[in-house]
Amino acid sequence: MAGPYASAGPKASEADPDPDALAGTRLPHLASPAAALRQVLAAHAVRHCPHIVEIGGAGLPITGFLTHRPTSVTVIDPKIPAHEADMLDGAPCRLRHIAAKLQEVELEPASPYGLVLLGLSLKPFGRRAATPPELLALAAGAAVLVIDYALDLERAQGQIGALTATRTDAPAIDLSLTIHDEALRAAGFDRRRFLVYGDA
Repeated sequence: MAGPYASAGPKASEADPDPDALAGTRLPHLASPAAALRQVLAAHAVRHCPHIVEIGGAGLPITGFLTHRPTSVTVIDPKIPAHEADMLDGAPCRLRHIAAKLQEVELEPASPYGLVLLGLSLKPFGRRAATPPELLALAAGAAVLVIDYALDLERAQGQIGALTATRTDAPAIDLSLTIHDEALRAAGFDRRRFLVYGDA
């Protein structure tokens, strides 16, 4: 399926590999079409951002859901296949899928940028915290910050406060979502909160 409701991964160009292969393995509890609603909402929120950074995204990266023509898109997740291209949907775009932990990557995105954190559940890496100062600085500097997390996930509950504290603005969007999907419900991730900071 094409367009904003796509369930596949990036479409860097017609010559690129299969989009599903570029997306990586989708976790079982994110396999239903209903779970992709988060990406659709996030893509809409960052539609005015020329630069997009997503932390996480393996299996369902934001790349395949974007409806505008960004200048750059960077997705960082240790479980996403590494990929680089200079086109996205037939338009020039510096596209990078980086197979690494957030703490292993130096990020200095051009401004203005949108930062997308869907399924917030970051883990420490070595001596580096799950929410290192670099991530907090990215969250503070984002023109648009999008966060989605499961209300019953303890790890996310421990991280959301530090991320939202980086913002001086109130959320433009604060949604409570219940996704009626058996796999999400079984995992305890069906009740969610979706936040957008900035000019969405």
